[in-house]
Amino acid sequence: MIRKALHAGTFYPRFGNQIQDSIAKWTKDAMPSAANEHSLGIILPHAGYVYSGACAALGLASVAGERWDSIIIVHPSHQGIHFDFSVSPFNEYESPLGNLMLDKELYRILSPAGEKELELDYHRLEHSLEIQLPLIKHFFPNATICPVMLGNQIPSVAQRLGALLYDAVYKSARRILIVVSSDLSHYHDSDTAEKMDAQLIRYVTELNPEGLWRGHDLGKLEACGIGGIATLLYMASQYRSPKVRVIDYTHSGKVSGMNNQVVGYLAAKIFE
Repeated sequence: MIRKALHAGTFYPRFGNQIQDSIAKWTKDAMPSAANEHSLGIILPHAGYVYSGACAALGLASVAGERWDSIIIVHPSHQGIHFDFSVSPFNEYESPLGNLMLDKELYRILSPAGEKELELDYHRLEHSLEIQLPLIKHFFPNATICPVMLGNQIPSVAQRLGALLYDAVYKSARRILIVVSSDLSHYHDSDTAEKMDAQLIRYVTELNPEGLWRGHDLGKLEACGIGGIATLLYMASQYRSPKVRVIDYTHSGKVSGMNNQVVGYLAAKIFE
C-alpha cells in the first residue's frame, strides 16, 4: 500500500531536480554537527518550501553527519483531534526523490494497543508529514521511516508517547532519529510572532515541557505541533545530559515581505 505524494507541486516542487537544487542552495554554508554529538531529535517546520524549506533543510543538515537507520516522524493532524495518536500503516511513501519504506518493527512497537485504526484519509491527506519526506530522502536515502500522527495534543498523550519513543530508541541496537514536524505562531504581525516564538524557544532550550504547556494555555506561545514538541522534550528528559541547539528561526514575512500576518518556523535539535 503506497501513500501517494498529494502535495507535490503545491507545498514543494513536483520534480526531484528542483528540490535537489534548492537544498544545495539552502545548505551551502551549513555547519556539520560536531563529531562527539549524539542527536536525539529535531524540530522542523512544515510550511511550503518557499517559506520554510531552508529552515527545515538546515535542521536536517545539522544531523546529516550521523548515521541513521530509521526516522520516526511525529506530526500533527490538521484533519481531526478525536484520537490520541496513530501510526501510519502505509508500507511505502512516494516522493519526487524516491520512495521511502515503512519501518515495520517501529510500527509494531509504537501502534497503540487495542486502539481502533484511524481512517486512512487522515494519514493520506496530511501535509505536515509529506512536506518532510523529500528532505529526509535527500539527507538519509537509505533510512526507513515511521510516521506518528498526533490528534489530541495534551500533556498526558505527549508524556505517554514520549515514554514509548524513549523505549523504542534507547532499547534499539539501531540508530533512530525523532523528527518533530511543527510550525510556530500563526497569523500575528511579525513583532508579536517573534515575541511569542521566543517564549516557545526559551522553553525548548530549557527542556521545560511544563513551561511550554503553561505558555500555550495562557496564549503566550503557539505551535500547531505543540504536542510533538512536548513529546520530544519528555523523551529527552529521560537521558542523562540532553542539550538543545537552535539551528535556525525565521517566519514567512521574511520571504513574502508581508509582516502583518506571519507564521513562525524553527529548526532546533536535541543532542547529548
